Amino acid sequence: MALRKTPHPVAAIFADLRLLVRLLPSILPGFRTQAPRVIDLELTNRCNLRCRMCWFYGEGGVGDAYRGRELSTEDVFRVIDQAARFKSVMYLGGAEPFLRRDFLDILGYIKARGLSVSFTTNGTLLDPGKIETLVSLGVDHVTFSVDGVQQIHDEIRGEGAYHRVVRAIGELSKCRRQKGSKRPSIGINMTVSENLATRVKETIRAVAEATEDGVDSYRIHQLWFITPKELLAHQAATRQFLGCSSPGAASHLIPSSQLLDARPLAEEILSLKNWARVRSFPDLTQDDILKYYAEGGEIDQRCIAPFSGVVIKPNGDVKFCPDEWVDDYILGNVRNDSLETIWNNSRARRFRSALIRQKCFPGCKRCSFMYSVRYL
Repeated sequence: MALRKTPHPVAAIFADLRLLVRLLPSILPGFRTQAPRVIDLELTNRCNLRCRMCWFYGEGGVGDAYRGRELSTEDVFRVIDQAARFKSVMYLGGAEPFLRRDFLDILGYIKARGLSVSFTTNGTLLDPGKIETLVSLGVDHVTFSVDGVQQIHDEIRGEGAYHRVVRAIGELSKCRRQKGSKRPSIGINMTVSENLATRVKETIRAVAEATEDGVDSYRIHQLWFITPKELLAHQAATRQFLGCSSPGAASHLIPSSQLLDARPLAEEILSLKNWARVRSFPDLTQDDILKYYAEGGEIDQRCIAPFSGVVIKPNGDVKFCPDEWVDDYILGNVRNDSLETIWNNSRARRFRSALIRQKCFPGCKRCSFMYSVRYL
């Protein structure tokens, strides 16, 4: 997992052209595309924790805008039926999925339709019965959020949260072994913070020891944020090209004075180059890590998310952007129209057209969806 060297400008141009060529077989006239390859279905914005950096419940969070308006079990099943026709990969996003009483039923329905499914959890609501069901259903992947060693994790998520999550990981790993199964694979997502930046190795060792080496992969997830200056530029660009103001992007706002010094983080990531289970996301060069954490630093990336997948919010609104980056550009709602109709409607095609010209908007350089779909 060594940091990649910064590509020559000409090489970067050819890489972008190769990406466009890869898209061509799926692009039809008028910026219509074939079926979505990935569906991020946000089941709920509810959560039992109040993490400081969360864009839902942190200091600048947007809260739960969908309370009382979540899709019913039957609504979710209809979406899954449509995803099955597309053969899409399903990711169940949002906040804490186990707060939905029908969550295990939803997972079972997805697997019965032959689809791959993964989700992220804080791990505090898992019990032996739920763990056994996850293994029996053959859920493909579960990601647990761990923000550092016990002290760091509990400062962010609340006292006792660390012990609960590592216990859940250990029990899930043990249950897999007992049933002779490799599923679900178990991942750890470590969101970068100032405290974690130089303690990644310490965190990995602590989790491995506490879970009897039950984790299959560790992901160092770069922090999502935007500065006041970048927010103004992002909102001006989306207003110009999409006719929307993206107010939700402010939920990631931090003052310029609080920008992370990325040099220690880059050095820590470089020191993990021989750790096979560890990866950095996004997979950036050393120079790009510094640009990522610098105000106004530009990373030469093209967003292909609108050609590859969609986000369905808890109330059924369909969007191209997760995490409130472009929150007020709504393609449609699965309660009113089929996903197939929404996928290539006029608003979807306008968004794709804008990104072909712009590559991405100012806030997009820290959007996980933009990076994740590039590797599908």
